[in-house]
Amino acid sequence: MLGVSASIVSAGTSNTNFAVTATVLDRCTVSSSGLAFGGYDPTNAATLRAQGTIAAKCTKGDAVSVALNQGANPAPGSTPLAPIRRMTDGASHYLPYHIYIAAPPSRTEWGTGAAGKNQPPAQIAAGVSAPVVFTTYGVLSAGTNVPAGEYTDIVIAVVTF
Repeated sequence: MLGVSASIVSAGTSNTNFAVTATVLDRCTVSSSGLAFGGYDPTNAATLRAQGTIAAKCTKGDAVSVALNQGANPAPGSTPLAPIRRMTDGASHYLPYHIYIAAPPSRTEWGTGAAGKNQPPAQIAAGVSAPVVFTTYGVLSAGTNVPAGEYTDIVIAVVTF
């Protein structure tokens, strides 16, 4: 006779926990539209105005502020806190201009000082889907005696978050 053996199989469960983690990085991506004054007629008595933007897509909750340097061609006496900016034609001719922290009649130059003083007040980022936007208010005064040509400057925007 053959022996018969039977095994008993029982089903069971066992649990374990595991962690799910992520580190949200504190980041901003920045873009700008620049300032374009267009054609400047030194014989015209009209002041030219232009607006541009600096946009920052930042981590939600960041306090975002923007400082502007003096540009590549600062005038004598210019300081980071009180910049005196100039465009150049590359041949030692300069066309002065201003970037204000608010629309004229504001006369506060946008520099590298404290936010709310020589920079616009900081803004709180709502998240990357809603960029924080700062408007630059450019003014090119009438009657500057310069030769015809293309005038440019490069201003560096430093975004702190």
